Amino acid sequence: MKAHYGYDAPGIMRGLTLGGGGAVLVAGALGAGLRLPGWGLAACALLGVAGAVPLGLGLAMAAYGRWGKMRMRNRMLDLVPWTGREQMLDVGTGAGLLLVGAARRLTGGRAVGIDIWAAKDLSGNGPHAAPRNAALEGVADRVEVLTGDARQLDFPDGSFDRVLSLLCLHNIEGAADRDAACAEVARVLRPGGTALIADYVPTHGYAAALRRAGLQVGASQACFGTA
Repeated sequence: MKAHYGYDAPGIMRGLTLGGGGAVLVAGALGAGLRLPGWGLAACALLGVAGAVPLGLGLAMAAYGRWGKMRMRNRMLDLVPWTGREQMLDVGTGAGLLLVGAARRLTGGRAVGIDIWAAKDLSGNGPHAAPRNAALEGVADRVEVLTGDARQLDFPDGSFDRVLSLLCLHNIEGAADRDAACAEVARVLRPGGTALIADYVPTHGYAAALRRAGLQVGASQACFGTA
């Protein structure tokens, strides 16, 4: 068995793929099977184009879930300095993508993952998924998986050397609650530690919240902060 880290927003991915694919098939069938006037052929072409857009997005989401997220994980982890002895927290761990990747870089440290396990956010999401993947990748002895809310982390101040989060915070509704999650990231980060937040939405709001919480922030496509 191989570790599998699920597909993000599976309902949206299925809807885009099936809806877009259906529109393309209908347009192709009508255009090829009926003797349509010019305006009818034009309508079929428009339907096909309209269906191709969501179909392409759905297939892109599937490709990211199958291959792209592994490259994204490695890119994030490469941005962070590692000694192998860190205490690391993965906020919104899901199936353990960052958790397991970080654990593979640890020799004497520990990787902790927290999540609320929302099925709409990730296929197969649940507290069983990350431990299973950790076992399959040979790092079960270095990871711990807990149920926890990013807005109120159940850890003392300065508990972690590294705090990472990928495609999690946008799922928190309300700017105030997202700011609270960023403040919690800053609170549990040790002095001299590093936090890295990556998302598909602009991270300017995260950066501002981390600065207000006292971190020094440098931004690229992700939000990078140090205590």
